[in-house]
Amino acid sequence: MNLKKLSVVSAVLLPILLICIIPSCKKYVDPPPYFEDTIATVKPVLRKVLIIGVDGAVGAAYKTIQPPVLVGLQAHSKYSWDAVSDESTTDAASWKTLMTGISFGRHLIQDSSFIYSPPVGSPPHGSSVLYPSFFSYILSSSRPDIKTTFISQWPDLVNRLVPEVEDKVIAASDAAGKDSAVARVKRANAELVLVNFNSVAIAGKTHGFDAAAAGYRTAVLTVDGYIGEIMTALKSRPEYNKNEEWLVIITGTHGGVGTTYGGPSEKEANVFSFYYNERLKPLELTKAGSFAGVEIKGLKTTGVKAQVLNDGGFYDPGTSPQTVQLKIKGGAIGFYPHFFAKRTEFRTTSGWTCFGGGSGSEWYLDVKNNAGAAVQLPGGAIFDNQWHTISIVFFADSIGTTNKYLRIYRDGTRVGQANITGWNITSPAPLTIGSNATTDGNYSIPGFYSADATIFKTALTDAEIRDNLCLRDITQHPKYVNLAGYWPANDAFGGRLKNKVAGNKDFILQGDFKWSAIPDLPCTTLPNSNPNVASLLVKSVDLVPTVFYWLRIPTATSWSLEGSSWLSQYEIEFVKL
Repeated sequence: MNLKKLSVVSAVLLPILLICIIPSCKKYVDPPPYFEDTIATVKPVLRKVLIIGVDGAVGAAYKTIQPPVLVGLQAHSKYSWDAVSDESTTDAASWKTLMTGISFGRHLIQDSSFIYSPPVGSPPHGSSVLYPSFFSYILSSSRPDIKTTFISQWPDLVNRLVPEVEDKVIAASDAAGKDSAVARVKRANAELVLVNFNSVAIAGKTHGFDAAAAGYRTAVLTVDGYIGEIMTALKSRPEYNKNEEWLVIITGTHGGVGTTYGGPSEKEANVFSFYYNERLKPLELTKAGSFAGVEIKGLKTTGVKAQVLNDGGFYDPGTSPQTVQLKIKGGAIGFYPHFFAKRTEFRTTSGWTCFGGGSGSEWYLDVKNNAGAAVQLPGGAIFDNQWHTISIVFFADSIGTTNKYLRIYRDGTRVGQANITGWNITSPAPLTIGSNATTDGNYSIPGFYSADATIFKTALTDAEIRDNLCLRDITQHPKYVNLAGYWPANDAFGGRLKNKVAGNKDFILQGDFKWSAIPDLPCTTLPNSNPNVASLLVKSVDLVPTVFYWLRIPTATSWSLEGSSWLSQYEIEFVKL
């Protein structure tokens, strides 16, 4: 077909096509335009916290009683029956620790005045810090508008410890406190609610802090019911587990033993602790199989160290046989800093001291007697970030002789010996792990952990040292009857390294110390072999950093918080991606 004919056909067909198409266009109506919400209009997820503190809640007793509400919360909790409060378990000390993230060894608050008053002749409050409650830090944080509520029967607790709280409620009883809590968590603007129950502690003081005591058991179950009512109210919130992510922390504040509490015993410090969120997977946490120590570090005047004060010469070698041992883990220690000693001035006073060598990895022992004679022995490399054991033995070569010797060991192998016949070695200095405050030089210790400091009032043989380096039960040691001091240094909380030998002195921690769990265990710590339980000691000082972590509030190093926001290692379970 030529172009002329094609033009004629097109002219004829075009009107016909238009007649067919136009009616069809009018037959269907276009849908209204649809626009997806922009990011600015999406409602953000809000992080909120409910804390319930139960006075007198002994973790071991709770585990035996198995309160049904708590047991029901296990399905979405990281929880522990062997958590700890603090070394002082008075109500004031326990709550001060819980609300500040600072242990009693530093805040030193003991009574309901919530004011530290130093005993006559003692030094002033360490570093002169008041250690305010975490509510104070919230007011100066990126989220100062968080609505806060604190409910308790104890007026001094509410008015003196947490004066920054916006909504303070003094309840007439635990039942009234429960009613107030239910009402508060139902409010639309509820964000941070804390409830204190004390009837369990009252029952313990009357009937005993024991699962077998009927009165104590009744109080536990009653408060458990109160917790159930509060949780029911919380879950009834329209936005619960939708646009609101709630972390619920339910914890004992202190335990008890017999019909008392306030002291440092394990039963008084033992509490339960639950961290609950709808997305968390169940996991029991236990202190077994973990090691949490204090990093010894810094300058002699400003660092972290531990000292046995005023021992009256009990730990001096004198003229008698003695064995001193210490496990240590750290990196290159630097230029001749002293890290373990019973001595003051290096050049002029008697005693013994261990110090790092110039290579950065070796250690040396220097001993000076009361007459001024000195001996120094090299001990080999120990500062390589592995656990090592150093041993020092003062001994006579046989019973009844006057010949006396000094031997040193690295990991059970003898590495040096010296004759110290006729020596008397005494010192008024405190037994010190870390830099002695008056030792010559001001050399900084980069940082190391210690474990199993041990003193025997006898000279151990080569075989006894070698064969018992990793003894996990000190009572099975062949010279246990001669044990004068044993400090495992795995306390994980408090202001001291406790001496397991009854009646003898503890190491007192000094400086801005912090307990930290480390993955490398000394060989005397048995690893956890239960796949259903995780090794982690949950502590009262963990609450504050965990609350800040949950609320996404950055913490400042100047706050010197001691605890750990360990919940962050499980965030894959609850963080929405």
